[in-house]
Amino acid sequence: MTELNELRRQLQLSHQRVLIWVSGEAGWCREQLKGPLSMWLQGRGVLVGRDSIAGIPAFEARQVSALLGQTLDFAVVDAFAGFNPNTFGQLCGAVEGGGCVVLLTPSPDEWVRYADPEYAALCVEPYRPDQLRGQYLAHLVRVLGSADERVYWPQAGAPVLPFLPGVEAAGVGVPPCRSQDQVAAVEQVLETAEKRQSPLVLSADRGRGKSAALGIAAARLLQAGKRVVVTAFSREAIGSLLERVEVLAPEVVEQLDYYRPDELLQADVRADLLLVDEAAAIPTPLLSRLLERYPRAVFATTLHGYEGNGQGFALRFLQQLRNRYPRCREYRLYTPIRWSAPDPLERLSHRMLLLDVDVGDLTDTEGEPAVVRLTQADLAQNTEQLRQLFGLLVLAHYRTTPGDLRILLDSPNMRVYQISTRGVPVACALVAEEGPLPVELAQSVWQGRRRPRGHLLPQTLIAQEGWLEAAPWRALRIVRIAVHPSMRERGIGRRVLQSIEQEARAEGVDYLGASFAASEALLGFWQRSGFCPVRLGEQRDPVAGTHALLVLKALTARVEDWLPQAQCWYRRSVLQRVPGTLRDLEAERLPALLRMTVRERVVPLATMQRLRGFSEAQRSLESSLLPLCDLIEASVQDWDDWQLSVSDQRLLCDRILRQLPPAAVVEPAGKKAQLARLRLLCGLLLLRLSAKSPSIP
Repeated sequence: MTELNELRRQLQLSHQRVLIWVSGEAGWCREQLKGPLSMWLQGRGVLVGRDSIAGIPAFEARQVSALLGQTLDFAVVDAFAGFNPNTFGQLCGAVEGGGCVVLLTPSPDEWVRYADPEYAALCVEPYRPDQLRGQYLAHLVRVLGSADERVYWPQAGAPVLPFLPGVEAAGVGVPPCRSQDQVAAVEQVLETAEKRQSPLVLSADRGRGKSAALGIAAARLLQAGKRVVVTAFSREAIGSLLERVEVLAPEVVEQLDYYRPDELLQADVRADLLLVDEAAAIPTPLLSRLLERYPRAVFATTLHGYEGNGQGFALRFLQQLRNRYPRCREYRLYTPIRWSAPDPLERLSHRMLLLDVDVGDLTDTEGEPAVVRLTQADLAQNTEQLRQLFGLLVLAHYRTTPGDLRILLDSPNMRVYQISTRGVPVACALVAEEGPLPVELAQSVWQGRRRPRGHLLPQTLIAQEGWLEAAPWRALRIVRIAVHPSMRERGIGRRVLQSIEQEARAEGVDYLGASFAASEALLGFWQRSGFCPVRLGEQRDPVAGTHALLVLKALTARVEDWLPQAQCWYRRSVLQRVPGTLRDLEAERLPALLRMTVRERVVPLATMQRLRGFSEAQRSLESSLLPLCDLIEASVQDWDDWQLSVSDQRLLCDRILRQLPPAAVVEPAGKKAQLARLRLLCGLLLLRLSAKSPSIP
């Protein structure tokens, strides 16, 4: 094994990394870790698998995220215990130059047919793991088999060594920076802290020291007495940033404040500089709101990462920044910190996980969109088509991860649609088949004793809303619709929904549905497409900052007959929860959330008379709360159409539905002014209701 030892020496000199693919029977593969490969497994390392081998500490795939921010000398992935794409990507980003990732698998032919333990997480009722066809593993085998950057060691032969590209020259940084790129990035961040209306966007592939640059800059600013606030989708995502501050400025590290995006928008926090790490994982509307509040801000994003992909961020948010802030700046770090470029492991792992997909600008896309349904087998065998489709998903959604590629190829209940114009893919849709649920299972779900994997729509309707009648219904859930950014606002999303609906009706599917974070834009899209809301979640999405909304569209008579009572229940549920579990719901969201819902009853004559008494200053607010609640329930869905201002909507919601004291309401200030405005609004809403429904006296 002299060649392997010589390769290791070369990699340590060049500071490059390599994948070692060991293929054969499980016992033989694991034995190589104790023998010929033991020299490679020195220093800090982990093994992802069931049991420790050769003294290497073992972790389950779900535990690896706890290692984020740490660096490793090597990592071993025992694919006999399952191959998790997100975990593999995390490990590839953690190994330093001179190190390796060892992948243990069955032989290529056997691996494609192997009963991967990860299949259990992909199966939904009534599918079994042995029914999955290994399309994702076939993709991996094809990529690994054609690669020349890896060591391939089959049980039946000698190791096949890789081709090592020459290392590119890179400038050395000034400590604590480790590259000239990082020096420049730190200077850019410090400059942003001194300028208003001049936001900075830092971008880089993994391993370039982007987060560390934020930490170095934050340490200097904190030592200078500045207030620095950090936000990211999770605290784990800022591990590298925090580590730099702890090392460089331990005396002020406690002054560095971290908030989730939704928490920061709700808190009254002053900052001389806002650092947004992994900005691609945060929805664009939330980033815009953060920038409005904090004009000195840095947005850092990973361009190709397992946490989410930055390409869509670059297209969507950067354009907004350039339009609103002409002095906005962009800086990209190219030089790797943890390894030397070009790096064999980085190149190969990007192809395996499709982290390198790039969908370019579209030209000559006029024409009627054509919608086709693709099979998972076709996608697994057509690398170019798979790259195009996954590239669209990456561009369109901030949380697309390598694990989504496996769901796309292996989930047995997943349908894939592609939309093309003139043969060019411009959009795609992922659709999950859900329901029916067997009677006994549905009863257990209704009683809260079972939570089978998958079937989000029927389970939510049964377990959360109590609609046991949904059990025998077949559904198609639209998991994701991805449209190329340059093709939006052309009706392509509605066009694909029409095709899915047409196919579903022909198959006897009972309803279409979707669940999403209820932003204004998304809510409008689904309502224009004929979908009705039936459940609003109580918890805000910690990243998107909005509540989850479940919408559906009836396709059969039995669901159409049921839908009015479901809408009525939904409407009452939302209004009843506004003072309690939905107390953080913005009043101005209510009209859109309740549009297209069914009112249970009209306002009675006696209630109308009491309301007129309040509006004409004869009755007190306290004695009029009940009829005023009825007035809000009868009119809230029309507030936007009647051009009721946001401050008026908040006043009605806060003083009537939530019954907050006058001091807790910002506008108008003071009890007298609020009461006068409420009387005026009561009279206005009565007038509007009478004009809308002449039968109302």
